[in-house]
Amino acid sequence: MRALAHDFRHALRLLVRQPGITLISCLTLALGIGANAAIFSAVDAVLLRPLPWPEPDRLVMVWEKRPREGVMRNSVSPADYLDWRASAKSFDAVSGYSSSAVDLTGRGEPVRLTAGSVSSAFRDVLRIRLVTGRFFTKDEEAVGRHRVVVLGHDAWTRRFGANPNVVGSLVTLNGVPHEIVGILEPFEFPDREVEIWTPLALEGGPRPPARASHFLDVYARLRPGISVEQARAEMNAIGDRLSKEYPETNELHGSHVVSLRDELIEPVRAGLLLLLAAVGFVLLIACVNVANLLLARAISRRREIAVRSALGASRARLAAQGLIESIVLALLGGGAGVLVAYWVVAALPYLTAEAGNVVGLERVGIDTRVLAFTLVLSLGTGALFGTMPAWQLSRQDANEALRDGGRSIAGGRRRLRTALVVAEVALASLLLVGAGLALRSFQAILSVDPGIRARGVMTAYVSLPDARYPERDRQVAAFTAIEDRLRAIPGVLSTGATSMLPMSGRNARSGIVIEGREAGDGPTRAHPRGVTPGYFQTVGISLLRGRAFTRQDDDRSKLVAIVNEEAVRRYWPQASPIGARVRFTAEEDWREIVGVVGDVRHWGLTNPVEPELYLPLSQRQYPWSGMSFVVTGSGDPESLVPDMRSAVRAADADLVVAEAMAMEDVMSRSIDRQRVTMLLLAVFGGVALLLAGAGIYGVMSHVVSLRTSEIGVRMTLGAQPRDVLRQIVGEAVGQTASGLAIGLAGAFFLVRVFRTMLFEVSPADPLTMAGVALILLASALAACYVPARRAMRIDPVTALRAE
Repeated sequence: MRALAHDFRHALRLLVRQPGITLISCLTLALGIGANAAIFSAVDAVLLRPLPWPEPDRLVMVWEKRPREGVMRNSVSPADYLDWRASAKSFDAVSGYSSSAVDLTGRGEPVRLTAGSVSSAFRDVLRIRLVTGRFFTKDEEAVGRHRVVVLGHDAWTRRFGANPNVVGSLVTLNGVPHEIVGILEPFEFPDREVEIWTPLALEGGPRPPARASHFLDVYARLRPGISVEQARAEMNAIGDRLSKEYPETNELHGSHVVSLRDELIEPVRAGLLLLLAAVGFVLLIACVNVANLLLARAISRRREIAVRSALGASRARLAAQGLIESIVLALLGGGAGVLVAYWVVAALPYLTAEAGNVVGLERVGIDTRVLAFTLVLSLGTGALFGTMPAWQLSRQDANEALRDGGRSIAGGRRRLRTALVVAEVALASLLLVGAGLALRSFQAILSVDPGIRARGVMTAYVSLPDARYPERDRQVAAFTAIEDRLRAIPGVLSTGATSMLPMSGRNARSGIVIEGREAGDGPTRAHPRGVTPGYFQTVGISLLRGRAFTRQDDDRSKLVAIVNEEAVRRYWPQASPIGARVRFTAEEDWREIVGVVGDVRHWGLTNPVEPELYLPLSQRQYPWSGMSFVVTGSGDPESLVPDMRSAVRAADADLVVAEAMAMEDVMSRSIDRQRVTMLLLAVFGGVALLLAGAGIYGVMSHVVSLRTSEIGVRMTLGAQPRDVLRQIVGEAVGQTASGLAIGLAGAFFLVRVFRTMLFEVSPADPLTMAGVALILLASALAACYVPARRAMRIDPVTALRAE
């Protein structure tokens, strides 16, 4: 232990005597170790830790599947959910879930809240606990008895002052009094926007639970001893039975049971692992850079090591001393890396704010697990980059070192440093290829035609309280009045409204019947969108055939519909759909198709288009309770928001304008996850490029200093400065080219692992490969320029005199 302590003190004194190398090495390692610690904190919180609920391995989600259409995770209809719950024996508890926006009034300014509607069994599924009060009962799942609410902990503290006495009081939601029956303790849920909870009332209404309308997520807890595979087999049997009992709505349908952990983690697993691999490459490049610095320092210490060896120090003792020096340096870099990690982690919420609801992001931080990882990583890093310099120091010939005074450079050591530069360029090229492909993929996403005009369009969502607007006629009149008031705002050019704003996350799907189409021709389904006549023009959806809707398309006229191009491709590939008749499975009346419009990327720019059926708002046979209004004006769309709010309040003072947002921002949010991945990869790629350039500069600068006498002799014998320049630049370019060849070959195979994250870009994209090659060659030329210029200016006489 005494020898070890002595070695540590000696290492610290040595680092203090060489502050330049110490500072550069610490900063280099801080970047690599800090980036790894920050990304590991996200990987640990999201991928490695168990889900934040008791016995999380027993939690599953149950989806509807349509394998013929390639759909394995579709929302569930209320009727199917109730049948599943009644028949399945594999679950301890099963709960449906849907979210909706509700208006809270009577407590000052009206506010919009997100409500989660769940079954009474939801408490048993996630094992949530209450601060006070109770959860819902099974009786409260019936329409008419469901006017109760449980407050989420955040809503209770922010909107009710954390007053426990609110239990038993009334709160007005959508114009209807609800009794507060309980307050939840803090708990995580995939939909982080939910603030209050209401019963999922599916039975006891004027209509039986729908089987053709799909909007539920289903969560369940497995019975002890039941595996996911067993539950899946049972649910497959139940799905087969329902498809035979209800062929019109359930033919070729089934159920799909999946672990809740897999469901929540799968969308982000590849991205997080990709970022972890990227920062791993950054750390390896940092290690190579520091190893090169230590090799350069080892040359200047040859005489010192020779003296110690002559005095009796063994090779093992010298190697251990060199390794300890490297570990001390790595620990200093790791300490600085913790600060870098804090900064990166602090920035992650801003980068991932719109990247989706990912359970575990709230736990990302620098805790003891991350600090332990950083310590182990620092020790491993020190051992990694310190092994070669320590080995080189211990194996040198003491007599030779004392004879030449420490001035010469061994050919083997020079080849080793060259090999390290080649490895550094290879690693940098791997990372830059990944960043380049992410950039190319993101450019491809941005080039996708969304089917709408986003620039200059302002959106706002308005929902009507059921208590004051129970009938469809009153709802249609209210929405029409709001649209008329919006159109009267000075500067407004066009207005419209839709029940399902593209890329907003809202959607609906229903089975349809096409007149004259045989049942054996395959399933026919479409996504209904209620719209007003001005909607297509306002958002720039092109009318391809037929006509658009008019104000005359009301209850007194024949029922009409407009389809998109994808519906035509699937259901009328050989004929014009104009004049054809369709109806929803749950309806009796036929609708005549009067127009065809262009496809809209409703689910996001990277998702496929589905058949859509547009309906006039005034002809929907059951009411739309909420509409997204779209407005274009002559100026900045954001400037319209105050007037839009005033127009809605003029129609009804208790209505809330929610989600007022420019359509460009709505579209931007739909690709935030890809943007975050691209941005982080670009940052790490830039760091790798800087480190690679610094490594090339360091090696070439050191080579020039060690070859001063050689260059002086060559210039004395007639070599021109341009010959010296050509040689130095040629060596740097040769090393870079070798590293590029290795790196690009490796990238060709490695990137294929993440090909599913690319969008319309090949893993072997030639433009990306060429761009990376040009960037690295340019950085190599820039890095070796200063050493080459210094070599050109060497005075032969001075060089020879010094020798």
